[in-house]
Amino acid sequence: MENLNATATPMMSFMDAIKTCFQKYANFNGRARRSEFWWFYLLNCIPGWIISGLAQWKMSKAAELEAQIYDSLFDQSKQAAIMEQAGSVDAIFFPCAIIFGIISLAMLIPMLAAWVRRLHDIGKSGHMLWLILVCGIGGLIPLLMCIKDGDPAPNQYGESPKYVA
Repeated sequence: MENLNATATPMMSFMDAIKTCFQKYANFNGRARRSEFWWFYLLNCIPGWIISGLAQWKMSKAAELEAQIYDSLFDQSKQAAIMEQAGSVDAIFFPCAIIFGIISLAMLIPMLAAWVRRLHDIGKSGHMLWLILVCGIGGLIPLLMCIKDGDPAPNQYGESPKYVA
């Protein structure tokens, strides 16, 4: 049931995709283009990459400080300076982790909504997201499904957001 007269509209820009996803904050109905979904997915990954980088930095700094403490086992003044330095590392990391948690919670609903709309675009139910709760590679299945181009023809979830007659 392909619509042969359908023409693809240009890919959404990063800003348009973000704006659309926030306008449809908790809208689980309808369809979402690949570009809308993947740009928003990228936006959701960026805070994770930042906090992951900070965690790596903190772990390497902690290992370095631990080695310094071991080297200065009998020098109490040097140990105090090292412990002060360790406290400043924690003072940077923990607020960033809290901010990341708040951002993650704020982005959860619009990300799930975009994901459901994206699955609708390929003719699948949003219930496929329950596979994410399955241990192992179950979460990859819905993600890999989002790579597929949307159906050009209208489906049970609405008109195509990409193809126009």
